[in-house]
Amino acid sequence: MKKITKVFLSIVVCFFAYSSYAQSQKDSLEQVLDSLYPKSIVNEISTEEHTEYAPSISANGRTLIYESNKDGSWKLYLTRDENGSWGDEISLDSINNYGDSIDVISGPNFSYDGNRIYFHASFDGGYGSEDIFYSERVGDTWTKPQNLGPDVNSRSFDGFPTITTDGKTLYFARNSKNSPEGVSEFCYEIYATQKTDSGWTEPTVLPYPVNLGCEKAPKIMADNRTLIFASLREGGMGGFDLYQTRLNADGDWETPVPLKYVNTTDNDLFSCISASGDLMYFSKKNDIYSVEIPEEFRQFQNVTIQGVIRDADSKEGLSAKMRITDANTSEMITSFDNNPSDGYYSIVLSAGRAYNLEVRKEDYSSALYYYDLRDIESYQEYEQNIDLFTTAHLNVNIYDIELYDPLKATITVKNDIGRTIDVVESDGVNWKTRVDLPIGNAYTIDVESKNFKPKSFSIDLTGLILYRVYEEDIELVPEKIGVPINVKDLLSDGSVSSSQLIIRNKTRNEEIVISGNQTINLRVGDRYMVEASSDRGYAFNSTEIGISSEGKLQTVNEETGEIEEDSKGVELKLQPLSKDANLTLKDIYFESNSSSLFESSFEELDRVIKLMKSYPSMKIEIAAHTDDIGSAAYNTRLSKERANSVINYITGNNITEDRLISKGYGESNPVVPNDSEENRAKNRRVELKILDIQLAQND
Repeated sequence: MKKITKVFLSIVVCFFAYSSYAQSQKDSLEQVLDSLYPKSIVNEISTEEHTEYAPSISANGRTLIYESNKDGSWKLYLTRDENGSWGDEISLDSINNYGDSIDVISGPNFSYDGNRIYFHASFDGGYGSEDIFYSERVGDTWTKPQNLGPDVNSRSFDGFPTITTDGKTLYFARNSKNSPEGVSEFCYEIYATQKTDSGWTEPTVLPYPVNLGCEKAPKIMADNRTLIFASLREGGMGGFDLYQTRLNADGDWETPVPLKYVNTTDNDLFSCISASGDLMYFSKKNDIYSVEIPEEFRQFQNVTIQGVIRDADSKEGLSAKMRITDANTSEMITSFDNNPSDGYYSIVLSAGRAYNLEVRKEDYSSALYYYDLRDIESYQEYEQNIDLFTTAHLNVNIYDIELYDPLKATITVKNDIGRTIDVVESDGVNWKTRVDLPIGNAYTIDVESKNFKPKSFSIDLTGLILYRVYEEDIELVPEKIGVPINVKDLLSDGSVSSSQLIIRNKTRNEEIVISGNQTINLRVGDRYMVEASSDRGYAFNSTEIGISSEGKLQTVNEETGEIEEDSKGVELKLQPLSKDANLTLKDIYFESNSSSLFESSFEELDRVIKLMKSYPSMKIEIAAHTDDIGSAAYNTRLSKERANSVINYITGNNITEDRLISKGYGESNPVVPNDSEENRAKNRRVELKILDIQLAQND
């Protein structure tokens, strides 16, 4: 019996000696690893008096949440990056004050867009001892906790939630059914559930080699394939160690690898990785630590895209549907909503692919962005604010198809059921007339301008609307009627076959030059000056005509001066050029009781100049006449001065003085009695008399 006792005691002594040796070996290994991978307490967060635990960092690396017992119970706190260091703590009161003071609130994890916090808590009304809850960000505050519901939560413990960047898979821990014997720690197993249109699927336990019976604190990385978790398993450094596994292309989890750059003989838990992927935060010895991640353990390269979706006009934040697809295969990768309170969003995309990002909101425009991340070799971060608008700007350019002049027009907007929703007038000066059209409808645009043929076009603002400004050129065709114009010899009344017509539009900038004796199409509503001439020994003649809005020709009776409507055509008679021939000049006007010419007289006088240049031998007399108002002497002097004004204008245009003589006849030669204002106007005239001319044989 004594011999047996001695043997047993020897065995015990050897066991403890071996255990001490093994622990010494672990301690030595830890010292080596600490020297290779130094770990630092995050002093801005950690305190000596209390426990800071379970850090989780936002995708952009600027916000960190954690739990602490500094107020006597486990509560959640938030801190923000301020120029490279963590700022003052902020208590998440809407969560912390939700339950009783003795409630446990633990295991916080950010969604990757930073708009949700998932955590577990022991609030009353749950489904088990502790359930998974979430809270949503509204500006700088957070909503009251919402239970994730019975699809996820069981009658036992459910906690330590972590969700993929696409929001489709939730990993969490549940009480273990296969806890190793002799383990004093609380043991859990890691589960996963997928989000569908009808809710969350039945949670399933992750298979071997992930779950061995005592795992906790899972954290899915931004690539949605790398999972880091804490585990008590053979070969560890002591206590809980952190392990990393990846989901391969076949959908199987690879054998977990211990994170030797983190693990110590203490419990190492709750990993989270900075946005750049080079720094890990974790829990150890009641504090939060950080450690640089070696290259071989860094997750797949990612890119963070973040910004605000805004109303383009008010700049207020908007909620919208966001959809990411593979740019090459059109495979749907994920879809989600941004934060409705301020429009903020954050997306994490894995390098090695090209993506399309589509943003849609009902009654707003859409946005489409392309990101080629195939050659990305390091973490990158993009700021992309997205402006959506409720109205498109349609610039309608309305102009004359022949003259290219902008037109006054009425633009009538009708919706898809034919109801008029807007009427806009163009000013006829500016080319562009803007029409604002609400997004989400199809429209018919009718354009009408007086005396032009109307035109319509359609614009569809349903579906994917990416652009705000649209241009539409509208060329309107003028309404016209055919006007016969005949040029005749004043003396023989025969046609002048060699005549030429210059038709000047007095309503708009248009000039038409044609041969005489034909029908010309003229614009409805416009007035024209028609000038006839011939280089075969004839003077010129002109008349003003108009086309009424009803399309009727308006002419001036040469005898009475009255306007006649619905004439059948225009007849212009040319005076043959010969000595002593007289030609009454039209539209020669002077200021009252003055010899100063009105500018409107220049057009007729320019015809005189052109005629004299065509016939260099021509000498003329310019005779001015007045009515009988005033004394005869005064009228004679005034008419002489007016005749001189006409000659001065002509000689100022390269016609020599020796070819002109001025005469003032005053009131002595009336063409009609001075018995009415109308007749007096006819007597106030300027006449051209040919004193000498030599015509060529072909004239």
